[in-house]
Amino acid sequence: MTVRIKRLLIFAYILTVPTLIFWMAVGVSVFLHNHRFVDILLFNGTITRVVFAALFPFLSLIIATISRVSLRQQAIAQNLWHRDTPAMKVNQGLINWSVILLGAMFISLINN
Repeated sequence: MTVRIKRLLIFAYILTVPTLIFWMAVGVSVFLHNHRFVDILLFNGTITRVVFAALFPFLSLIIATISRVSLRQQAIAQNLWHRDTPAMKVNQGLINWSVILLGAMFISLINN
């Protein structure tokens, strides 16, 4: 795995951290019936919610998809089965994680 792709994957995982914190705050606020935690995170209202819930996971998914193509080409060039490489497993985990976060956003849009 080249350094550039490794850095991209790390950056993509870091992009999902604010989204994870946002959804945990939503869960705690629903459980405790106290929306103070979400209000702290949503200092700009709708814009911040869109950035946390949609933009960050979407960017992460785009980075993972682009990295997947490059990793597949590298594995084929090395005559490896591309699904068995550790980098592809990490990349697939990132894709799955991003899709789960985007799914949570769509469910929250349906419920609102």
